[in-house]
Amino acid sequence: MTNLLPALGLGIVSGMRSMMGLAFLSDKVHDATGETNPALALLKLPQTALLLKVMGTGEAIFDKTPFIPARTAALPLIGRAVCGAFVGAAVSKKYWREGAVVGAIGAIGSTYAAYTIRKALQDEAHIPNVVLGFVEDTMAASIAHRIVDQAVIQPSEDVQPVIA
Repeated sequence: MTNLLPALGLGIVSGMRSMMGLAFLSDKVHDATGETNPALALLKLPQTALLLKVMGTGEAIFDKTPFIPARTAALPLIGRAVCGAFVGAAVSKKYWREGAVVGAIGAIGSTYAAYTIRKALQDEAHIPNVVLGFVEDTMAASIAHRIVDQAVIQPSEDVQPVIA
């Protein structure tokens, strides 16, 4: 049985910050072997890691501006689902198809959850959007860091067929 929790967790991160899970994972997988995992093969490229870091930083900055469309609009939602699927596939090694599905589901669910929570805190508790954005950034980075460290650095050989 495979453990798809890293795929779910990084999918959830993708729903909060679409590029963050990919950026964190791409930074750690340079020595990973991926057999026939196309997502992992792409993440292993040094150019990919750099591009994802730049895109992730840009996303974190622009998220706090008023002219960015809601993450639940069709195109941003599709983008988050694709990022969740990609990161889920990459972290799931030879179970990349299952990881992609789980990652996409996690991304879609957390997109709506994070949007609803953030909107409620802004409207009802009158917490400024920029503050909520920084809190969300911190949460997403913390979750991504922990999952990537567990999945990449300390894999459980007998349970988790993730990146070794």
